[in-house]
Parts: sequence; C-alpha cells; structure tokens
Amino acid sequence: MKITNNNNNYKSNCKQNFKAKFLNSESLKLVANYAVEHGKFDKLNQARKNIDSAYLQTRLRVDIGKTPKGFPLVSFTRFSPKSNVAVAKTFDDYKQSKVTIFESPKNANPLKFALEKIIKMSNNAPHNNMYKKVVVDKK
Repeated sequence: MKITNNNNNYKSNCKQNFKAKFLNSESLKLVANYAVEHGKFDKLNQARKNIDSAYLQTRLRVDIGKTPKGFPLVSFTRFSPKSNVAVAKTFDDYKQSKVTIFESPKNANPLKFALEKIIKMSNNAPHNNMYKKVVVDKK
C-alpha cells in the first residue's frame, strides 16, 4: 500500500489555521479543487463544518494514494494535543495519535473516493461509525 504524503517536511510547512479540524495538506487541496470542478464544493464545505462541530482539540490530515493493485485509498491521520499542553497553539503542541486508512474495493478516481469518504464521515457527525473510527476511537 502506497500513501502519497505530499508534505515531505510537514512541520516546516505547517502554517495552517488551527481553528479548523483539517490540517492543510496537498491532498486536501487536490480534493477541494476536484470538488470545485465538479460543483460539489458546497457539500465538501458543509461536511467540513459537520466534522468540525465536536472534538475541537483534534486535528485531521487527509492523504490520498493507491494500493498495490491500483485501487484508491484515503488516510486520515489524527493529531491530538500533547498531555503536557493546556492549550495547543502550534503544530509542535500536537502528537500523531492514529492513522485510519480506507481502501476502495474497485478502481475509481482517488479524488472522488476521498471526497465521498469526507462527505460520508460528516453525515450525522459525531454519531456515525466512520466518524467514531477516525476521530473518537482510541484504537
């Protein structure tokens, strides 16, 4: 399984706005551009707002890639504040706590697959199982 992480030196590239649940990544920008091109940006933006509504200290990074068979996959990397930090203000105040990977069972557009997963995760957030698996569950 190969994940395209377009942030070679993530800490040095980390100038994102910490009011959002999603961290800036090249993959997320590609998904947003895909959504704009296909008239689905409103759905993506509403999904982001739904996901942002709970677990305010948790941050997510989205990366897209392909399996060895060429099927698309999307990974959500969860970052949580370090235990010795009262209020996390910079990326150094966070630690990576979990990576959740979703693979497509069939060949599809990786950007479309990632967009669909983000939208699905936002449906009835924070009460749906996908949201719980990515954001809430410790394992």
